[in-house]
Amino acid sequence: KYAHERASHSPDEFKVQERSEFLKFLEAEERETLLEIGCGPGWDAQFFQSQGLRVLAVDNTPTMVNLTAEKGIAAQVLDCYDLDQINERFDAVYTMNCLLHIPKQDFDRILLLISRRLNDNGLMYIGIWGDQNFEGIWEQDGYEPKRFFSFWKVEALLEVLQRSFKLEYYRRLEPHEGRIFNSLIVRKRMEV
Repeated sequence: KYAHERASHSPDEFKVQERSEFLKFLEAEERETLLEIGCGPGWDAQFFQSQGLRVLAVDNTPTMVNLTAEKGIAAQVLDCYDLDQINERFDAVYTMNCLLHIPKQDFDRILLLISRRLNDNGLMYIGIWGDQNFEGIWEQDGYEPKRFFSFWKVEALLEVLQRSFKLEYYRRLEPHEGRIFNSLIVRKRMEV
């Protein structure tokens, strides 16, 4: 319902800056492939592809996937619960405002699925709102019907992430008064 509306707006400047920070990591390590989970209308996938990365973008909304594909990006309809349907492994994973819709009880499972799509020592960017403990339908959501959100206290989020990943970068932003945005880059721990 909101896909075309979202596609008509450019990404927030603070998100563009954090995306560029992730690109610096990728360039420094000569990374070549990237999986974007929750690609939305494809703005970020288009950026990474324009920087020379080979990108696969996935989203569970067919309209978003179509908007992304129209930009010349390999895109497919896929829910993050089904990441094991992708046979390829990637140097990097990028997810902006996607994982905040995953129930906390499923978060470890999703991180494992993501980890399996990453090459050893691969990097993942996570952009995620919140520094509060909340899970459920968020009444302040601007969408109708209201969507499910899972917000984490940052300490709890870091604890869960660091079970499978090593923290490389963390930045806490407050782009809108009273709303915290967490920008993280984590590295897949080597498989034993």
